[in-house]
Amino acid sequence: MCGIIGVIHSSEAAEEIFLGLQNLQHRGQDGGGIVTLEENHGFHQHRGTGLLEIAFPPENFKRLQGPIGIGHTRYATTGKKELALLQPFVDEQAGLAIAHNGNILNYHSLRQVVQGQDPDALPSGCDSELVLWELGKLLKRFGYTVEGLTQSIKILSETLVGSYSIVGIVKDVGLVAFRDPHGLRPLIMGRRLDKHGKTMTAFASESAALEFVGYSELENVAPGEVVIITFSGEVIRQQYTQPNIRHCMFEWVYFARVESQLDNLSVYQARFNLGIELAKEVKNSGVTPDIIVPVPETSRIAAIAMAESMGVPFREVLIKNRYVNRTFILESQSARQEAIRRKLYPVASELKDKKVLIVDDSIVRGNTSIKIVELIRKCGAKEIYLASTCPPIQFPCYYGIDFPDRDELLAGKYDHDSLLDVIGVDALIYQSLQGLQGALQSESLCTACLTGNYPTDITEGSAFSKQRVLEREVTV
Repeated sequence: MCGIIGVIHSSEAAEEIFLGLQNLQHRGQDGGGIVTLEENHGFHQHRGTGLLEIAFPPENFKRLQGPIGIGHTRYATTGKKELALLQPFVDEQAGLAIAHNGNILNYHSLRQVVQGQDPDALPSGCDSELVLWELGKLLKRFGYTVEGLTQSIKILSETLVGSYSIVGIVKDVGLVAFRDPHGLRPLIMGRRLDKHGKTMTAFASESAALEFVGYSELENVAPGEVVIITFSGEVIRQQYTQPNIRHCMFEWVYFARVESQLDNLSVYQARFNLGIELAKEVKNSGVTPDIIVPVPETSRIAAIAMAESMGVPFREVLIKNRYVNRTFILESQSARQEAIRRKLYPVASELKDKKVLIVDDSIVRGNTSIKIVELIRKCGAKEIYLASTCPPIQFPCYYGIDFPDRDELLAGKYDHDSLLDVIGVDALIYQSLQGLQGALQSESLCTACLTGNYPTDITEGSAFSKQRVLEREVTV
């Protein structure tokens, strides 16, 4: 789950990309990169590890020249945490650069095939590099034209299994953006006029990133659609394959910024709806809390909705240290647990002798839940209940959320009664699947991690999981 952005026909492409990436920082903290293309001078690139403010010293913008560029902020879901794996990836010989958000599930088998032909190919171990290599090979075959590019993407899609939203620079053509047939990862297009009245176009993972740099007329890149903005300003949109929509529900539940709108649904509205639906489950459970407490930040809107619906006081009493990064996207268990300890601190006086309902967006590995319950229990709470706006996460994700191993998942290992003891709560209430679908106003969702019903072939899922676990162990 990374953040991507692409811009064309801008006199300040690199600066716009950087500002857009800052508004996608929550999607990846490992590092970031920007690539621009300047006429007669080729590609310019900078990549750096860590948060963007550290990864991009101001002096680096001096060489990121050109009216077209793409950017990426990385959350590692394949490969290790290394500078060589930061995107965008560039093939100067092929005249191609791409930034990819998603996971290619059949990457390892495809890589073996490629390396059988060329042992030195794909040295990084990143699935996005494979996409670059395959697309470059197809472009050489079909030509660096609009028709050649659309034909190449169509054939590429028949090879790849998994999730992908991609922005790319193609020499002699322009800026390209395309999305997998299921629309698993989001991709938004926006436009704005420069001071001379010329249209600039941009693509990004979330609408908030585009709006921050002044783009409007926002619309989604459709699942299975390719959009090409040529250097001359022509806009070509083509459905390269039949869509089978399965938007990732976790985007609205946790990952996306609350200001964003994805696939025609406001993230804020979705989380408010989730709170209304979850309140029904809490009422049916029979628990009677004195206060409702959100786990900052992503559950706050749902908790407000629940408090209003149930007539129970809302209390912001878990205080977050804003200088600690998102714990979910850290790689190791020990790193997550230490970050949680430094991240939250309770207001004990507001919790003592209270029946406390904690609201969290989801329960994945349980690190946050267990630690928060422990903290609140030490504050003298009378009873503690935990409610999740997401149904139980029981199955691995292969599409860009980094829990590829079922053994990591609390609800995948324990039944409901056992979970009460493991987490240490007096009651545990989950959102229902019907409540989730109602809140997100769609049944065309990827809920594979909840139901085990995957939208793609997962024959290589076991091998993918084993490799990912190995990568994280080596990194740690």
